[in-house]
Amino acid sequence: MTFCLLQILLVIYLLLNITFSLKDTDKEREIEGKVVVVTGGTCDIGYAIADHFLNNGAKVAILLDIKIEEGIQAEKELNSKYGENKAVFIQCDVTVDSKRLSEYILRKFKHVDIFVNNAASVEENEPRKLMLINAVATIEWSIIFFKHMRKDNFRGEGGTIINISSTAAHNIDPLYATYKASKFAILGFSQSLGHKYNYNKYGVRVLTLCPGPTNTTLVNNVYNLYERKLVEKVIKYYNFATIQSSDNVGRGAVEVFRSSESGKSWDIVDEKPPVESPNTITVMPEF
Repeated sequence: MTFCLLQILLVIYLLLNITFSLKDTDKEREIEGKVVVVTGGTCDIGYAIADHFLNNGAKVAILLDIKIEEGIQAEKELNSKYGENKAVFIQCDVTVDSKRLSEYILRKFKHVDIFVNNAASVEENEPRKLMLINAVATIEWSIIFFKHMRKDNFRGEGGTIINISSTAAHNIDPLYATYKASKFAILGFSQSLGHKYNYNKYGVRVLTLCPGPTNTTLVNNVYNLYERKLVEKVIKYYNFATIQSSDNVGRGAVEVFRSSESGKSWDIVDEKPPVESPNTITVMPEF
């Protein structure tokens, strides 16, 4: 009799755990009322991500960027579209301001639900600066907000970190060697930090977006560094149908946020919805 009672209690306990787990999963994938931070958030992909999260009910989008004029304009546009104080611009150098501004943001907004590392550089002639912006800053900001969000922290409520890598992280070709190194680093770091083991232990999702060729200021600079013929050959080899809009990446970010398990990486290309990234590296044949 006692043994049967224990079995019944165990079944009830397991069912309750499953129920609460599903509720937690649903809650973490809701956008309504969430506080979102986007680095490099004043133009192109970063702006589009902020725009789409606000459009889907986010409480506020905090735009971190080094460019003051673009930041003021982005804040004005988004507040005009979604209402006063829905967007907040804060000038930021992601390579040096992580401690100071993370503390300021958490004091002012109390918590952050979604953190997007989007700031990037393609300045191949300044490799140290490029790696600091793209890789080191992404790692530093991720660690700071992972610690803030983790549920074993007495204040942590869980959350989601979205890191912007690139399809360049799983393609090998003659272009942008240092840029590729930075995007490889982001992908490896994000998939490790977002591993199922870490998610189950700490309750923080880490997702990676890998946009393909996108109509941004950064991508357009490729023609200033390499022969147009070479660039076009590379694009043709990967069979990209089009240079997609930043808006498609913003839309894809929301879709991935609502559906993805932690540790996953998603390609967004050709103005199409996200697809899970391949596990293999594509190497171009010899020229």
